Amino acid sequence: MENEIFTESEIGTVAARIVASLKPGDILALSGPLAAGKTTLTQAMMSHMGYLGRVTSPTFVIERRYKVNWHDIKEVIHLDFYRLDKKELAKLDWEEYTNHRTGLVIIEWPERAESLLPKTAHLVRIEKVDEKTRKIQY
Repeated sequence: MENEIFTESEIGTVAARIVASLKPGDILALSGPLAAGKTTLTQAMMSHMGYLGRVTSPTFVIERRYKVNWHDIKEVIHLDFYRLDKKELAKLDWEEYTNHRTGLVIIEWPERAESLLPKTAHLVRIEKVDEKTRKIQY
């Protein structure tokens, strides 16, 4: 696992490194406290993959889908589990998320569904160092 310290202006470089390590079917689990930068990192990764649209937090809608054409990744499913309890999490389409052969699944607040995540999920931890600086482990 790599550790990096970065500021918001450097997030694109960090996002590029993470995206370079991903392949279709991967699940990326973004963990960190409120306002750590999980959605900001997702926006930077999507930008690196060539997505030109707006990327917003799926906190209230649970799931957002984005069409991309990044190598063999054709769709990104962005999930946010912050507001979900165990019963609601169990009702999600885990079969699709774990078997999406041309997709990438990005999950914010994965610790809420820890028992449901596959062992192959890639964990990214983001910590606030101060208001402008973050530490990331991936």
